[in-house]
Amino acid sequence: MQDGYFTLMQQLAPDLAQEIELRALVLERIGALQPVGRRQLAARLNLPEREVRTVATLLKRHGLITLDAAGMCLTPAAENALPMARRFSRELKGLTRLETALAERLCVDKVCVVAGNADTDPHVPGEVGRVAGMRLRGFLQTGFTLAVTGGSTIREVAFAVPQGTPMNVMVVPARGGMGGALETQANTLACEIARRLGGHHRMMHLPDHLDEQALQEMRKLTEINETLALLERADVVLHGIGRADDMTQRRQLPGPVSAEVLRKGAVAEAYGCYFDARGRLVYSASTVAHNLGALKPACAMIAVAAGAKKAEAIAAVMKNRRHAMLVTDEGAAKAILGEPL
Repeated sequence: MQDGYFTLMQQLAPDLAQEIELRALVLERIGALQPVGRRQLAARLNLPEREVRTVATLLKRHGLITLDAAGMCLTPAAENALPMARRFSRELKGLTRLETALAERLCVDKVCVVAGNADTDPHVPGEVGRVAGMRLRGFLQTGFTLAVTGGSTIREVAFAVPQGTPMNVMVVPARGGMGGALETQANTLACEIARRLGGHHRMMHLPDHLDEQALQEMRKLTEINETLALLERADVVLHGIGRADDMTQRRQLPGPVSAEVLRKGAVAEAYGCYFDARGRLVYSASTVAHNLGALKPACAMIAVAAGAKKAEAIAAVMKNRRHAMLVTDEGAAKAILGEPL
């Protein structure tokens, strides 16, 4: 009945549906960023400042926001109304339908779809990260070990994890050091997530690319062996997903190796492993992360990836191992389901 109601509203009063959707979106973003100025909010929403000003004026008139020199904030009435407004907006945009269809198509326990397409909207990755960060605590229990990969997407997640009641959890990096930007290294992000959870963390003082013999030698060091053992016994793994053709270049695989990986049909990369369209492992570029192949069956895998261009890669990784949650965007979801963007 509810699905039919939203469909009918879109058919009979599309302008009204769009206006409700916009107001709910503005309310949600104010709640996430408060206090926030109109100009900053307009930039985050990729909307004209004049349009945001008009909506803000209406929301203030109805007692849903306050506006002062610091910026806009939600009133208690808006805080109470926000969950329903958020659900209403998602139903109008068809995001709930996409989540259900994608979960069935990919055999994922829980799918969260964020509006927009990361390929064309630079603000979408941040929102995808925020949604994943807000939901991460729900997968953790006292005594759990969380393994975290690196990358720009997981960085968005890490800095969106809400601080709250401290949790007795251990956070470990699922990748070794790879050079490049410090702020996207697995060690850095594991530390940040642990800080926000009020838990503990261990560092991985290893380069990501080690041959098996070198890794076994390093395991003779107590600290290294203990960290790797924690990784292999992880209860939850948080990781991103990349396109194989992109990641072979970004990870600077040698030319012949890169060519062979792609020749074998690799379309996706996750935690240092390359998968073909059927989800089969074709190459592992990371000796450290390759140990994830020995994870216990009960380990909850959480993937975060967005953009229609990553659709094939996302689908491939989901076929390799069942995931507890996938957080993605509307662009990727529609591309996987074969729907127009």
